[in-house]
Amino acid sequence: MKIGLLIATGMILGYVVKRMVNWLSIDSYVMNSKNFFLEAVGASLITWSALNLDVPEAVIFSIVAMSLAGISIIDFHTFQIPFIFIIIGLAASFAGILFKIIFLSSALWGIFVGAFIPLAIMLILWSITKRQGMGYGDIQMGLVLGAWLGPMRMALTLFGASLLSLLAWIGVSLIRGFDKDRAIPLGPFLSVAGIGSYIGSFYYPKFFHLLMLH
Repeated sequence: MKIGLLIATGMILGYVVKRMVNWLSIDSYVMNSKNFFLEAVGASLITWSALNLDVPEAVIFSIVAMSLAGISIIDFHTFQIPFIFIIIGLAASFAGILFKIIFLSSALWGIFVGAFIPLAIMLILWSITKRQGMGYGDIQMGLVLGAWLGPMRMALTLFGASLLSLLAWIGVSLIRGFDKDRAIPLGPFLSVAGIGSYIGSFYYPKFFHLLMLH
């Protein structure tokens, strides 16, 4: 009964995110009404968080994770990151700080790792090569993820997202042919890596503790 209610709640939240995606209609992109990807993601993530986390932490996780899911869908299809989902994610992270779920120092260091360092690297590379590897939307995602995850998990998220995007680029190149100018949206990979880092730290806390010690 409880799990069924959680699944239904997650599906409703996923449906709400889908409605927001369609309401934004960025570059005229809308999700098909028969596409239940976000409902499935919502059911999975909300059920996991409710069964494994304290209620306040589960609420923060659900809001941030579903905001990332909405970003991923739009970025994948349009190469744009909607600011409204950034605001929602930041608001959830700020609420986590207010309710002592997230330490302020951890959030600030996470933002430094997730947004300021990538921004500095992006500007340096652009000044040398005149090519922009990351977009400003990706930097905004770094603000949300950094505040939510903290510095260590954020660093792992950046590494994981870079690795996943590289593998995706190689896979697409093998299928469609090599093109050094082919762009790959980073948002979906940041989202997957960020949520994966959060869940991974729940199941393997000693590993993350060792990383912090070193």
